[in-house]
Amino acid sequence: MLLPNGLDQRIADTISNTIEGERKTADTTSHAWRARCEVAQIAMLADSERRVFLSHIATRRGETAASNLAQSASEMRTSAIFFLARKPS
Repeated sequence: MLLPNGLDQRIADTISNTIEGERKTADTTSHAWRARCEVAQIAMLADSERRVFLSHIATRRGETAASNLAQSASEMRTSAIFFLARKPS
């Protein structure tokens, strides 16, 4: 389901820009960076795509891993939404 006014795309763009900015100073070879990028990829998906992807994660890596990724992705999306709300039009 797409959110009004292309909000899903704006959220994805915001997350992508954030990750690109972090890439400049992050240790991109670390496990933490790979985990952050995985969360970002999940967070950039629309609701239905996220549910399907997390279902595959649950099957392959377990419910706990899927739940942790879902929580982290939700937090990242919320941060992006707050950023967009503060951003001047």
